Amino acid sequence: MTSTDLLDPLGVNGAADEITGDEAWLRALVAAEVALSRALVAADLAPEWMLGVAAALNDTSWLDLPALAAAGRSGGNPVIPLVKLLQARAEGLHAGAGEYVHVGATSQDIIDTAAMLVSARTLEAVREHLVGLGGGLAALADTHRRTPQAGRTLGQHASPTSFGFVVAGWLDAVSTLIERVADARSGLPASLAGAVGTLSVLSQVAAERLPGHPSVDTVVSTYARELGLAAPRISWHSDRLPIVEVGSVLAAATGVAGSIGAAVAELSRTEIGELGEGLAEGQGGSSAMPHKRNPVGSVLIVAAARQTPGLLSTLYGSLLVEDQRAIGGWHAEWQTLRELQRHALSSVAAADALIDGLHVDARRMRANLDLTHGLLYSERVSALLAERIGRARAFELVRQASAAVSASAPLSAVLDQQLAAEGFAPDDSVRVAVRSAFDADSFVDQTSPAIDRVLARFTEVTATSPVTATSPVTATSPAKETQS
Repeated sequence: MTSTDLLDPLGVNGAADEITGDEAWLRALVAAEVALSRALVAADLAPEWMLGVAAALNDTSWLDLPALAAAGRSGGNPVIPLVKLLQARAEGLHAGAGEYVHVGATSQDIIDTAAMLVSARTLEAVREHLVGLGGGLAALADTHRRTPQAGRTLGQHASPTSFGFVVAGWLDAVSTLIERVADARSGLPASLAGAVGTLSVLSQVAAERLPGHPSVDTVVSTYARELGLAAPRISWHSDRLPIVEVGSVLAAATGVAGSIGAAVAELSRTEIGELGEGLAEGQGGSSAMPHKRNPVGSVLIVAAARQTPGLLSTLYGSLLVEDQRAIGGWHAEWQTLRELQRHALSSVAAADALIDGLHVDARRMRANLDLTHGLLYSERVSALLAERIGRARAFELVRQASAAVSASAPLSAVLDQQLAAEGFAPDDSVRVAVRSAFDADSFVDQTSPAIDRVLARFTEVTATSPVTATSPVTATSPAKETQS
C-alpha cells in the first residue's frame, strides 16, 4: 500500500498506513468480535460449531469499507452497522449463529479493544525501529568517542565535548523509550464491560444458560488472551488512561526522534558543517535555488514532533468523562490517537534511516573548536587556576584575558602573558597547567566512561525489554478454563 497524501511526505511510503489505516482498524474491530464469540465457546456459552463460524467471520475481504464508514454516521460509530453485517453473515453460515455475535458487549468495548490492537502493532513496530535507531547510534557513539566537538549552550560555544558523548545522550533517551514502549505494550487492556461497564447482559446470559457457573470471568480472560491483550480488572469506559498512556509514549518517541533531527539539521548549517545527511540524488533540492541540499529528512522528522504536543493535549482533555460514557471525548480520541501512531511510526523509522546515512565531518568539528580562539576552554582554565591562586582571583584573571582575545592572540597566549606579568616563571606549575588545559583531546578522555555506561544499558534493554507480539485470532479451539 502506498499513501498518496500530498501533505504527508514523511509517511508517503505507506508503512504507517498499513498498521493504522482504515483497513487495519476494520481488521481489529472484526478481530475483537471474533474473539468474543470464541470466548463464549470457551465459557460453554456458545456451541463448538461457532468456532468455524468465527473463523469465517475473521475474513474481512467481504466487507465494503466505504459503505460501512458511511453507515457509521447514523449511530456515531462504525460498530453498530458492522455488528448487523456480522450477525447476518453468521446466520448465513449457520442457523442461529447470529445469537453468538456481540453478546454482552457495547460499541465502546469493540472500538476500545480495536484501538488497543492497533496500538499493540504500532508499539511493536516502533520498538523495532527504536532498536534499529539505537544500534546506529551505538555504533556512532563508539566510533566517535574520541572525536572532539565544541559543546554549545544557548546557541553559543561553551566547553569542548566529544561527538560520541553527544550521540550517547541521544542513545540513552532511545534506550529509555525502548523500555517505556515495552511496558506500554505489555499493559494494553482489552475492553469488555457492556453498556454501563457492569457486564450485566453477559452475566444474565451466563445465569440463564449455566446457572451457578461463573462463566463471565472466563469470557473476559479468554477474550483478552485471544487478542494478546491484558484482561481488565474493571471497565475503563470512563477511565481513559490506557489511551493517554499509549499516546504519551508515542509522543515521546516522536519527540526524541525530532530532537535528534533538530540537532542534525542545526549541525548541518552551512556555517557549522559538522554533520550532513546522506542524501541520494534528487533529495534535498530547492524549487528556486539549484545549489541547495536541504536536510529534508531532519526537517520532516522535526515537523512531526512539532505536531504531537497538540495531539497529546486532546487525549488528555478526554480524561474528563461525563457519567459512564463520555459526550464526545471518546470520539475525539480516535483520529487523534491514529495521528500520534502515524507520527511515531514514520518519524522513528526516518530517524533510523537518517542516522544510518549520517555524514560526520570530524575535521570540521576540530576546526570549529578554534572559532573562539580558545574561549571555550575558559571554564577548565578557571578551575585549574582556582586550585592554585584562589577562585575569585582566577575568575577575574580569565575574565580579563578573555576580553583581550583575538585571532592573533588566543586565550592561551593572553593568559600566559598575564601570568608572566604577575611573576610566574615559564616552568611554574601554574603556567604549565594552564598551557595543558588547551587540549581538546584531554576532554574526550573524560567522556568515555559515560559512553560505556550508555552502550551497556542499550545492550541490556534490547535483551530484557522484548515486546510481546499480538496473538492472531485463529480458528483453533480456545482452551477451556477449569472453574473452581
